[in-house]
Amino acid sequence: MSTPIAPQRPGRGWYVVATGLAVIAAALIVFLAVWIGRAVAGYSVTPFEQEDSTTVTVGDRGVAIWVSPQDTPTSCVATDIDTQQPSLDGGSASKVTITDGGQTWSRVGIVKGQPGSKHLVRCDPTGDFGYADNPRIGRYVLFGVGGGVLAVVSGIAAFVIVLVVAIKRNRTPRPA
Repeated sequence: MSTPIAPQRPGRGWYVVATGLAVIAAALIVFLAVWIGRAVAGYSVTPFEQEDSTTVTVGDRGVAIWVSPQDTPTSCVATDIDTQQPSLDGGSASKVTITDGGQTWSRVGIVKGQPGSKHLVRCDPTGDFGYADNPRIGRYVLFGVGGGVLAVVSGIAAFVIVLVVAIKRNRTPRPA
């Protein structure tokens, strides 16, 4: 008669794997919180040089034109100084608001052009106007959601590994 073979218990190495997954999940959450927090806290609007106009230089992305108070009805135009072509795109302007220094700003539009091009922006003087690089909101949402999902999946995987290993290691063999 052969002796029954006892089922193999999972090794303690699985706890190391679970710990690694938990550390990855926590690191992802901390990294995303710091990265997004710095982007939001570091975003500041520069007031127009004059009350109703200013010259802006387009960088690697468009320049957002902002008005405060938030719901101020306004009309702005931007012209490329070299080509004299209009360069203000309204797009989804009214859907974006930010708060900078306790003042709430609403985006009027985005000045678009070649990197390094200069544009004259004029607005009717019904509020305070300012400008800043156009925020990459979609980028932060995409990375925030993607990174959050990865962190949650990693955390759940770590929990499941610990649970399964603990159950299998504590299971006593049944008597024959």
